[in-house]
Amino acid sequence: MKPTEVLQKYWGYDAFRPLQEPIIAHVTAGKDTVALLPTGGGKSICFQVPGLMMEGITIVISPLIALMQDQVKQLNDRGIGAMAITSALRESEIDAAFDRCIYTDEIQFLYVSPERLATQMAEVRIKKMKLALIAVDEAHCISEWGYDFRPSYLNISKLRDWHPEVPIIALTASATKEAVEDIQQKLELKKGKKLFFNSFQRSNLAYFIHWEEDKLGTIERIAAKQGGSGIIYTRSRKGTERISNALNKRGFVCDFYHAGLSNEERQLKQESWTSGETPVIAATNAFGMGIDKPDVRFVVHLDIPDTLENYYQEAGRAGRDGNKAYGICLLTKSDLDRFHDKHQQAFPSKDDIKRSYDVVCDTLRLAVGSGKEEHHYIDLEQVCATHKINAFVMEQSLRFLEREDYLFFNVKDNAKSTLMITADHQTIRSLRDRSSNLEHVIEGLLRSYPRLFEEAVRINERLISIRAQRSKQQVVDVLQWMHESGYAEYHASQTLPSITFVHERVHTKNLRISHEHYTLRKRVHEEKYEAMLRYIENTSLCRSRTLSAYFGELDTKDCGICDVCLEQNA
Repeated sequence: MKPTEVLQKYWGYDAFRPLQEPIIAHVTAGKDTVALLPTGGGKSICFQVPGLMMEGITIVISPLIALMQDQVKQLNDRGIGAMAITSALRESEIDAAFDRCIYTDEIQFLYVSPERLATQMAEVRIKKMKLALIAVDEAHCISEWGYDFRPSYLNISKLRDWHPEVPIIALTASATKEAVEDIQQKLELKKGKKLFFNSFQRSNLAYFIHWEEDKLGTIERIAAKQGGSGIIYTRSRKGTERISNALNKRGFVCDFYHAGLSNEERQLKQESWTSGETPVIAATNAFGMGIDKPDVRFVVHLDIPDTLENYYQEAGRAGRDGNKAYGICLLTKSDLDRFHDKHQQAFPSKDDIKRSYDVVCDTLRLAVGSGKEEHHYIDLEQVCATHKINAFVMEQSLRFLEREDYLFFNVKDNAKSTLMITADHQTIRSLRDRSSNLEHVIEGLLRSYPRLFEEAVRINERLISIRAQRSKQQVVDVLQWMHESGYAEYHASQTLPSITFVHERVHTKNLRISHEHYTLRKRVHEEKYEAMLRYIENTSLCRSRTLSAYFGELDTKDCGICDVCLEQNA
């Protein structure tokens, strides 16, 4: 099939967005590709369409577990075979998933977290696969000049050794010139590689910095004037609830979203906002990633984002339909002070890093020499309170240990419940005769999830309870009993942070923190802090041009619609 035929068949679209078609043509010709497409540019189509046209499996590398799971679900819903192998899976689940990729022709897309590539199992099994394409999402993570460098991304170059003839496509929404050059070098892109670059300038998106003490009143005016859908970003979970409650009291339909909610609650809130039933949502900055909602009229930030990359992606969720939209920062002098304080704390001392490592390992009862590739959930708030450690210092210490490749830290794991039946069909059939609860729950499971005997499947206990005509607690009790009795592997959903140890625990005196790496990361952080500060305090340069120039696009014109342009043209 031709690319447009694939697009029509699986997505129902008649035409591609700008740059998608030439990128797809370059990829299907077997050439290495870098796609630098702004938020909303349709990056996933650039590897999914070629993956369906080429023979073999497309491996997709992504650091975002929730986004991987969402993309797998979307592909499966379209009748396309896809699955994800992440740090949240157990070894038996990973083993079954690899088998399915090697010995069946059902899987066309395999999503893998980068730390998984470092395991011996991954090397042995991926070498046996017939690969069509390697797609590296969030490719800026491979660059030490990127705003979210992850050492685990350096494992990706191994894929080139295992499958030297398979083309690579690297995709990112925001990367500076230095980061793009680093991406090409670290991924060992070959002759014939090409960079596809879409303008960072959004002619319909007006950027504003508004200094205002009465933030709530200003939000009310913005929501009333703009109408339509909007996102309000704030750092704190309690802040999202406070804003939502206040706007509802003033007659607006608004909800809140943060990582402290259950998976079920988050999904319902997201679907309500996406459908337009809830026009406005107050959220922490994880919200909106991977959601292609075209009619967002405004994005409001109530705190200063950490980097211009983050701000560009978050504000860029407005106006994807091409109509006028606004990205507005509502700030006070206190926000600047907090931004400065957070910057000062962003690099804990080496002693703080070592202490955080020891406290976490002790809490999880890991002895020196143990813990390699183990996955743990941990209540960091409780740990910090018990050991009197600043929560921000703890998080930044774990982030640095992640960059040093000691562990993988996911602050918002949000892992959904999974189940895999380990007993054979006959045994499970005989279980149904033991009690009516077992009979109804097992019947509900088998009707809802046909692949439970082959692999770990994400399940919804509430859906099972409806189909089994039992309470959710009765379903959970049955699943836990099956797990404890050895008939299944059941892992209930989690909203706690998770830690996966890349190596065995080392003694504190052997915890090596590279001075060169520490200094470089501090320098990169300093530059990004100063760039964000200049953008916030700027009153003379067009905001759209400032953002474009930061990403290396210098030949742009004033937008004419940001607060600076409007002031100068008044």
